[in-house]
Amino acid sequence: MADSALGWKSNRQMIALMVSQLRQLLPFAMLWAVLSGLAYTYELFSTRVDEQDFIDWCSTACGTGSNLDQLLFLLFFCMLAAYRLFPREFDDGTIDFVRSLPVAKSRIFFSKVLTAWLLICALLTAEFLITSSLLQFNRQTISGQNYPATLSMILLRDCLFALVIVAHGVFISWFRVTGLVLYCAYLIGLYWLEEAMGISGIFSLFRFYNSEFFDQQILFDWPAITAQLIIAALLLTISYRLWNKTESQPRAKRAGIVSKYGPGFMVVIAFLLASIALVASIANRHRSGTSANINHLATEHYRFSYSKADQAQITELLQFADQDYQTLATLLGVENRPFIQARMTLSSNHAFGYASHTEIRMKLGDGRPVNPLYRRVLSHETTHVFQSVESNRALSKSRNSVGFFLEGMAQYTSFAVVPDSVRRDTNWTISSVAWQRQNITFGQLANRTVFDSTYNPELLYGIGDIWVDAMARQCGEQSPGEFLRSLATSNLPPNLQGEQYWRLHLNDIGCDLEQINHLWRTQMQQIADQRTDGAFPVYSNVTTSTRDDQLLITATVTPDENGSQPERYLIRIASETSIANRPPRVLTGRVISTGSNTQVQFSVPLLNITGQRYRYQIGFAPYPDSRHYFEKWRNGTIPRE
Repeated sequence: MADSALGWKSNRQMIALMVSQLRQLLPFAMLWAVLSGLAYTYELFSTRVDEQDFIDWCSTACGTGSNLDQLLFLLFFCMLAAYRLFPREFDDGTIDFVRSLPVAKSRIFFSKVLTAWLLICALLTAEFLITSSLLQFNRQTISGQNYPATLSMILLRDCLFALVIVAHGVFISWFRVTGLVLYCAYLIGLYWLEEAMGISGIFSLFRFYNSEFFDQQILFDWPAITAQLIIAALLLTISYRLWNKTESQPRAKRAGIVSKYGPGFMVVIAFLLASIALVASIANRHRSGTSANINHLATEHYRFSYSKADQAQITELLQFADQDYQTLATLLGVENRPFIQARMTLSSNHAFGYASHTEIRMKLGDGRPVNPLYRRVLSHETTHVFQSVESNRALSKSRNSVGFFLEGMAQYTSFAVVPDSVRRDTNWTISSVAWQRQNITFGQLANRTVFDSTYNPELLYGIGDIWVDAMARQCGEQSPGEFLRSLATSNLPPNLQGEQYWRLHLNDIGCDLEQINHLWRTQMQQIADQRTDGAFPVYSNVTTSTRDDQLLITATVTPDENGSQPERYLIRIASETSIANRPPRVLTGRVISTGSNTQVQFSVPLLNITGQRYRYQIGFAPYPDSRHYFEKWRNGTIPRE
């Protein structure tokens, strides 16, 4: 009985000790809550809640090598918690009182670690509950579904990462400022190796966030996570011995005041700085930049913001902008014609333009002539604005089912406003050959998640263009615009998807999906069968190997029925695990043998592939100046040495 009573008393003192540790960490919990609250506030002001679906969220939290901001955020707070709990008690002498309690030193040490870790896990859990609640606002289509198992696994990963960083923080806090400086140098070195050289060993912290989302499951790099947990256990063991041998070193009383009120002061300062940044960010979304290098010019339908260096291109573009806008609006039967903010300062190597409701961002400054390229890009993005306004943003709620229509309709209208028969014909030919060879169905086209993971995503533009053309010929020239307006007032169930979505919504405007698809398939078959130009060889016997720090992908190439071969063979390759979340790289192959058994080899530096898993598409340039043709995505694994 005496032993039992003593154990109960010891447990109560242990709990009281953890509560005391928790009080010390409350300022940091407040800082976390303030910053998270401001982040959610920014999201509410800058985006519509009902447009944020699981795919949008998961592209950051689940995507390959993504969520670096969350990694750094957790790292920062775990370090703060460790420095708050350990050096502070030794510096102000309170550790002597704690050690005088009838609690084992090991329990004192691990109570501190456990308190910091449990508090961070509780804050993470609260954030995930809020995120899950917000995702409930958009449950339309497969992209709007919620996946509790995935959310739970991501929460587990973040909690394990927090435990590892707390262990690091407890260890380096023994070295005070010196430890923090060395740890920062360690992180910078890791990040540099990842960014500059593509190296990410199993002992790298960044491997914690090497994840993939596959078949509705989140996949983690468990060997790397296990290695980090083992290292964390070793660091905690070493830290326990270091701190237990350390005597208190009380500071002067004045320093104690700074230590006592410093965290609260930090919370206030952080709140003010974050509030200022939030207000500035929201304001910047509604006004153009005031940089001395940016000019502004308004027309009847647009307000352009552009670099002074692009004045000549803007001057030429202005000759057509309003006229093209009106032609486009007439084609679609648009009556409520929005005024568009056109920011012509986009910096991107992967796209000429983006559109978000009534705002367009475009890229200029590469020396290309305005007529017809940028006229067509502007018309393309203006179509996206009309799609959003005319449907009252209904299309954005079903993006997984309508992705091909969004891009196909923008292609269809832009070529109608700014004709270019040669470029459009080559796009249609490439799309039709891919459709024929890769057996693309409308069901796959109406599921963008499946399409992008299987085929070349750029095919959505050409195949979608042909489908919208078939729709216009079958249902009338203004049927695409009528379809948009019908979505704004539709009473159909909101969870429709795929073919069912299209069949029921087309019925609302008197169109039949089967008739459109029949016309669409017939046209694509004719284009593919009647092709007389271009080079479309067939790949076979694809093999992979490694040699001298290179990944070698070799394939046999058989000429098409015309007997022609392309001038360039291409490969698009992406690492499945990369902290930088880089877009796929496109590289050129070389012919290594000719004749009846022509072979092409692609050489990819292993430094460009993080981890063992990668995916790739092999293709070619069928015409001198056209979109590229790519086969389906293939997966590969680099052998472990």
